[in-house]
Amino acid sequence: MKKQTILWMVLGLLSACNSPSGNNKSISVADSTQSFNSQRVRLVGKWLQPIPGMEKERQGFELYENGVATSLNIHTLQYDKWMVTKDTLFLSYHTEGVKQVSNGIDTLIIKKLDINNLVISPVGTDTTNQEEYTKEK
Repeated sequence: MKKQTILWMVLGLLSACNSPSGNNKSISVADSTQSFNSQRVRLVGKWLQPIPGMEKERQGFELYENGVATSLNIHTLQYDKWMVTKDTLFLSYHTEGVKQVSNGIDTLIIKKLDINNLVISPVGTDTTNQEEYTKEK
């Protein structure tokens, strides 16, 4: 548990120091906090996408205000917590019901976020490897 807390802190610090957009524009602390809070509020809720090969069924995750995350219609990958820093979403997870149980943190770049749509891409992948989610009302 202590290692996971330290990992979250390190990830937050690394994200705060890294500016993937390459934009060195100066932002005030108040503007940064307001932008962060706005983005966090927009992320709270249920985010779903069609299951490949079963398009009538949907899967995804739900993000709660208190930092808790849950998987929706995904039985082996269970999300536990979430955090956002600038344009990066961190989803802490563990696996269940599989031969090799594991846990970790998905690090996802937010490509698009509005009140109805979320487009994310795993860190270190090309731009074609992205997932689109729709917010359930």
